[in-house]
Amino acid sequence: MKRFFPRLACVLALILLPVAGNRFFHSHGPSPFRNHTGRPLRCAIHPGDSMQLATSLAVGLNYEFLRAFVKDHSDSAAIFLADEKVSYLDSLLLDSLDILVLPASGYRDTAGLTALPLEESPVVWVYKSGHRGNRELVRWFARYKGTAEHDATVNRFSKCYGAPDNAWRADSGIISPYDEALKTSAKTLGWDWKLLAALAWSESKFLIQAESPRGALGIMQMMPVTAKRFGVNDPLDPEQNIQAGTRYLAFLKKMLSMYSEDPEILKWMTIGAYNSGGGRALQDLESGETGPATGAYIKAITRQYRIFQGIKEPETILLSPDSLSRVNPRDEHARDQEQKHDDHEGDDIGENDHGDIDVDGDKGDEVILGIEP
Repeated sequence: MKRFFPRLACVLALILLPVAGNRFFHSHGPSPFRNHTGRPLRCAIHPGDSMQLATSLAVGLNYEFLRAFVKDHSDSAAIFLADEKVSYLDSLLLDSLDILVLPASGYRDTAGLTALPLEESPVVWVYKSGHRGNRELVRWFARYKGTAEHDATVNRFSKCYGAPDNAWRADSGIISPYDEALKTSAKTLGWDWKLLAALAWSESKFLIQAESPRGALGIMQMMPVTAKRFGVNDPLDPEQNIQAGTRYLAFLKKMLSMYSEDPEILKWMTIGAYNSGGGRALQDLESGETGPATGAYIKAITRQYRIFQGIKEPETILLSPDSLSRVNPRDEHARDQEQKHDDHEGDDIGENDHGDIDVDGDKGDEVILGIEP
């Protein structure tokens, strides 16, 4: 009998440990990645081919995977986009970078480095071989794949509008990988969240790494000065970007409310101003005409909104020059079109101006908005 209980305990341990490992991946001991270098965990994501939507969506997916890993294994972290012209493999070997996310097709075996392939997306996580944390990384991801959080994250990206398999349906319940953030933000505007989703799609195709030739960044394509003014510390963070874009929309809506009390008219005036800038919007109101670029932008969002509502439209595709440039940053014609009507960086909100609205004389310039948001 004395020998029976120890043996029973061993058997139970062998049975229960794998089950527990699939449910709980928090390490109660010191993690090999936990800030042992005295600096944040550094993770870079290579954006890959911006014209391949499957690869482009993988950036957002792996950003969320990295955040989940960081939450459990590091006191702090810096997750950033890798410069397409720079090789970060040396940084891994020199321990100045911890994890590099690369398109699987672009990685070649490199001495001293190990690549962890991900079945969920066409990328590999590359890290230094022999790093005391690399085994923990592999074990963590193996356990993470068995969690509800992992499955929900993959589901949001694989079933969103624009996903590679083109299996999206209006009644699927999923539009973007960031529906919850869009729903929460849309409530503050009093808008249908699908309209805000249509604006986000037109701006960035739901790609967190989207960058326009003028320097607008993220899901809501905000210029850096404006983004910072409205609370963005990390333009790559989709929730921050959506919240800041919504605050800017609310600000424009308040500014334009003096020109119309009709909520429907005010809504589309606000959307037009988001594209052209407050200064151009006020000029349009003075002249009684809407510029062609702004008109095309509004039509594109109207069409996309109807698609998200499940309303069938003709096959004619309406895209604004602005949205075209943000889909393909290498399109020179689109870049020229955007420069004709996009905001000038730094002109959107004056940090030191208070209480006045001043429109300068340059066509297309943003209003110097001194009103506090």
